[in-house]
Amino acid sequence: MMKRLVLAACVLAVMGGLVAYGTYKYLLGTLPKLITVNDYEPLLVTQVYDRNGKKFGEFFRERRVLIPYNQIPKDLVNAFLAAEDDQFFQHGGINFFAIGRAFFANLRAGKSVQGGSTITQQVAKTLLLTSEKTLLRKAKEALLAQEMESHLSKEDILYLYLNQIYFGQGAYGIGLAAETYFRKPVQKLTLSEIAILAGLPKAPSAYSPVHNPHRAKERQVYVLHRMAEVGFVKKEITDAAAKEPVKVYTREKFESFAPYYLETVRLLLNAQLGEDAILDRGLRVYTSLDLDKQLAAQEASIRNLKDLDKRQGFRGALRNVTDPKEVGEFLLKTRNKLISEVSPERIIQVDGSFVDYGPLNLKYDLKKGLPFYLKSGKVAEAVVSKVDDALGLVYLRVAELEALIDFESMTWARKPNAERRYDLDQIKKPSQALKIGDVIHVKMISDKFFSARANKILAAKNEKIESNRYAHVELDQEPITQASLLSFDLQTQDVLAMIGGTDFEKSEYNRALQAARQTGSSFKTIVYASALDKSYTPSTPIMDAPMVFDESKKDDDEEGQGDEKTWKPANHSKSFGGDIIFRNALVKSLNVPTVKIIEDLKTEWAADYAKRLGIYSKLNMDFTLALGSSSVTLYEMTRAFANMARMGKRIRPVLIHKVEDSRGKKLLDQLGLDLRLDKEQAALEKEFDERRTAYFESIKDKNPEELQKMKTAKNQKPDSHFFFEDTDQLIRPATSYVMISLLKAVVEDKNGTGGRARALGREVAGKTGTTNGYYDAWFVGFTPQIATGVWVGFDHERSLGKGEVGGRAALPIWVDYMKAAHEGLPQMTFQVPDGIVFANIEADSGQLASSGSKNIIRQAFLEGTEPTSAKNKKEEDSDFYKQDLSD
Repeated sequence: MMKRLVLAACVLAVMGGLVAYGTYKYLLGTLPKLITVNDYEPLLVTQVYDRNGKKFGEFFRERRVLIPYNQIPKDLVNAFLAAEDDQFFQHGGINFFAIGRAFFANLRAGKSVQGGSTITQQVAKTLLLTSEKTLLRKAKEALLAQEMESHLSKEDILYLYLNQIYFGQGAYGIGLAAETYFRKPVQKLTLSEIAILAGLPKAPSAYSPVHNPHRAKERQVYVLHRMAEVGFVKKEITDAAAKEPVKVYTREKFESFAPYYLETVRLLLNAQLGEDAILDRGLRVYTSLDLDKQLAAQEASIRNLKDLDKRQGFRGALRNVTDPKEVGEFLLKTRNKLISEVSPERIIQVDGSFVDYGPLNLKYDLKKGLPFYLKSGKVAEAVVSKVDDALGLVYLRVAELEALIDFESMTWARKPNAERRYDLDQIKKPSQALKIGDVIHVKMISDKFFSARANKILAAKNEKIESNRYAHVELDQEPITQASLLSFDLQTQDVLAMIGGTDFEKSEYNRALQAARQTGSSFKTIVYASALDKSYTPSTPIMDAPMVFDESKKDDDEEGQGDEKTWKPANHSKSFGGDIIFRNALVKSLNVPTVKIIEDLKTEWAADYAKRLGIYSKLNMDFTLALGSSSVTLYEMTRAFANMARMGKRIRPVLIHKVEDSRGKKLLDQLGLDLRLDKEQAALEKEFDERRTAYFESIKDKNPEELQKMKTAKNQKPDSHFFFEDTDQLIRPATSYVMISLLKAVVEDKNGTGGRARALGREVAGKTGTTNGYYDAWFVGFTPQIATGVWVGFDHERSLGKGEVGGRAALPIWVDYMKAAHEGLPQMTFQVPDGIVFANIEADSGQLASSGSKNIIRQAFLEGTEPTSAKNKKEEDSDFYKQDLSD
C-alpha cells in the first residue's frame, strides 16, 4: 500500500513538474523578445519642423522620443533609483525582501501603501502592454524580468525604463517629459526638476506638478530625501534643492500653430508611408512652412475678419448676468482664465502652492497700468454694469478692472443687415445694443479712458471722468466669417503659409485646398493674359457699352412658349464709360469690355488657357466665364498667379523638404503639394503632355514664317497653343511680363481696384475679385518674392454685406500678412525678359504720347505690338471692336 502511495506521489510530482515546465515554456513563448536593446521598438512621436527648424507639430499614439543612456545625467538616474529601486544593481530582477516588506506594510495599513516591484519588473509590466491584476500577468511579469536580467545589462534596463514609462500630460519617456514639463532637454534639468520627474511614475496624475502642485512637492521632497539617505547626493545639496521654487509648464499645444498645414502634411505622409509609420516610428518631418509667417497670417486673418464682422453688425451679448454672486464668480473665473492664457508657466512655491493671486481686487489701481494679464489689444469677457445714453458711455467690469466704452467706437453695433451699408446704418445710442448684465467681448485699448466728446458734455456741468479709474475698452465679437490664405515662395517654391479656416477645432475643412468658390473678377487676369497671346495689346481699344445676350431655350414648353432669357452684363458701378483701352478695362475691373474680349476670343480659348495655368476645376463654358462665374479653389488661383509671377514657369509648390526616421536615415525627399491633389490634376497634365507631343510632331517640318502665322492666326483653335521645349514653361515669359505690368497698374493706378496693396511699399501685382451679392471676396497677388491668395466668405453662401468687395474684405488680410512676410527681405523688381519693349502712351487713349500729352504712362508691350505713332495705326483695322467703335 505504501509503495503504491509513493509511486502515485512520484507520478503526480513528475506530472506536476511537466505541467509546470510546459506552462513555463508556454509563458516564455508569449513574452516580448528582448535579447538586445535593438529589439526595443517603442511607439515614438513624429515631430514636424518648419523650414527654419522650429517645431510646430506632432503625430503620435504615444508621445515619446528616445534618449540614449549615455546622454542621461547621472543625478537623474540616481533620483529614479532612490525613488523606485535603490537595490537595482544588487538584485537579479526580483527583490524578494522588498516584496515581503511591502506585503506586511500593506497588511498593517489595510490597503496598498507600498509596492515591491523592481525597476526591471516595471519595465516588464509596461512592455507586456497590460495592467490587468491577475496571477498569470504577474507570472509573465516575473519571467520577463528575469529574462531581461539574463540578456541585458543593468544600464540597458535603465535605458528601457527611462524611455518607456509614462509621466502624464501625454509624455512617455524622460525625453518628452523634460520637454513637456520644463521646456528643456534632460541634460539641462536641475536637481529640483529631476526630483519632480522621478516622483511621477508612481502616479502621474496624482503627483502632477501642473494639476496637483502640493502632492508633487511632497513627492519631490521624498525623492530628494531618499537620494541623500542612500548616499547619492549630499544632504545639504538636496535640502537646498527642496527650497527652490520650480517653474513648470502646461503642455504646448502645437496643433494651434498651423493646424490646416499640419493636417495636409499628415494626409500626404499617410499616403506615402502609411498611418502606422506616421504615428508610431518617431519620424522627423522637415517642411516648407515658415512658422513666423504662418503666425503672422493667422493674426492678420483674425484681425481683419473682426473688422469685417463689425461692418456686418452686432450679434448681441453672449448672455446676461445680474445676480451679484454670479457676477462675482464670473469676474473671478475670467481673471483666472486670463492669467492662465498669459503664460503656460506655473511656479511651485516651497510650500507646494502655485503663486496665488488671491481673491478679486475690485479696487485695482490703474495708476500702476493694466494688470499683467490684460495688455493692450487683449480680448476678454466683460459684464455691463451701467449704460449712460446721455454721456454715450457704457460702464463695465473686466476681471478686476472698471472700464468704459465710448459710444463713438460702437456705432457699428446695429443688428446685422446685409442689405444696407454699414456706414449708412448706425445706432444712435449705446442702449440700442447693450443693457445692464450683458456679458460681451471687449478689446483692451488703454489703462486710461479718454473721450473728448464725453468730457465736453461733462465740462458744462463742471464735472469730468476720472481717467485713472477706468480702463479704455472697445466692444468686440468673434468673427463668424471664414477666410483662407495660401502663400508661396516664388524662388524656392515653398508653401510658406496656409490657412484653411478660422478654427480647425470647429471645422477641419480646408478652404484653401477644398473649397471651390466663384472667383469673380480675379479670373479676368487669366482671360486678359490669354488675349495677349491672341493679338491684343495694352492699348487695344474696346467699347464699354451696354450688351444684351439672348439665351432663349430652343425647346418650347407644353404651350409652345419658349423660356425667354436675356443676360445683360453690367459693370459694378452700373455705368458705362464708352471708349476704353484694354489696360484700363482690367485696372478698373470692368465687366462689359471683358465680356467683349471673351466673345472675340471664344470661350474655349480662355478656358484652355486657364487649364494651361493649372485650373483643373470644371469651368462654365459661356461668356460668364470671363467674369469669374466658375467655382475654383484658392490653391488653383494662387498657383495660376504664381505661374505668371515666375514668367510663365510652372510652380510646383513644395510642402515637405525631407522625412527622416528616428535614427536620421532619409526616407523621403522633397514632396509637393500637388501630390495631395494628384487625382484632380493627373488627367489635366496627361492631356497637355499628349497635346505637347502632338504639337511638336506637327511643326517639325514647318518654317519660321509658317509657325508665326500659326501662332497669331485669328481662327486659331485651343489645340494650336504653342508649347515649349521646357515642359514647365507654360506661357511665354514676355506674355507673363506684360500681364505683370497690367496687374501692377491694378495696384498703382488711382482708379485701380487693388489700391490698398500700395501700403506694402514694394512692387506689387494683383487682382481683386467679388462675386454677385458680395458672397465671395478675393485678392490674389504677388511681389517678385512671394505670391499669396486670400479668399473671404461664408461656408453656406450668403452676403458679406453691402459694399464688401475684394479690395475691402480680402485685400487688408493680404496686405497685413505680406508686410510681415517681407520683413528682412530686400526690395526687388520684376525682371524684364527678352521680347519686351516699353513705350510712353497716353493713359486714356493708349496712343503713343506726344509733347502735348498730359497723362502719360510707361507701358510694357510684346515686341512688335507697341504703338509707333501718336495715332495708333490699329484704329484703321476693321475687326469686331473697330466696327463697334466707329458706330
